[in-house]
Amino acid sequence: MYQETVHENVEDMLAVETDLHQMLRHQKEEGSLAKHTRAQALIQRIEETTDENLGDLRACAEQLGGQSTLKKAVGAVTGLASGIWQRARQSDSASRIMRDAYAALSFAVVCYEMLHTTALAAGDTRTADLALQHMKSYAPLIIELTEMIPEVVVAELSSEGKLPSDEQAAREAVQNARSAWNAAQSEATQTH
Repeated sequence: MYQETVHENVEDMLAVETDLHQMLRHQKEEGSLAKHTRAQALIQRIEETTDENLGDLRACAEQLGGQSTLKKAVGAVTGLASGIWQRARQSDSASRIMRDAYAALSFAVVCYEMLHTTALAAGDTRTADLALQHMKSYAPLIIELTEMIPEVVVAELSSEGKLPSDEQAAREAVQNARSAWNAAQSEATQTH
């Protein structure tokens, strides 16, 4: 009984990862990203992680009773993921590509958190562990995106003549973002 619920959630996660993979494959080909080799390499690493996650999820779905047609699973997951994908197809700047990758990875992480919770509640430690492992695989990539985006924003705006080149502003933005997250983490720890 509970296995079916976990299986449905694994299928949903397969749909999320499939959409993410398609988006990343498209993004890494974008010409504007080629101007930022570190950003392009990061998008490539994210896609490789997604590839690994997809393989794991397919195996998990098979263990839980077989993989239904992915078309059925894709139909079960709508909203934010498809909205991000639609925007990503229209992105023309490296900073927007990175922003969309950040949003899509964050969406995937919260979906993995839901799968992890569902599997724990169902007593399926194997699937719970897999979901946690995948959350952990995306966490450092999200952090790296967060810290690279200001550098790319400054470089793009400077090359377009919209702002002066100010690497210090990019470093300050990264520090400010770290500070905001650290303060939130500290506050959350104190209230729990």
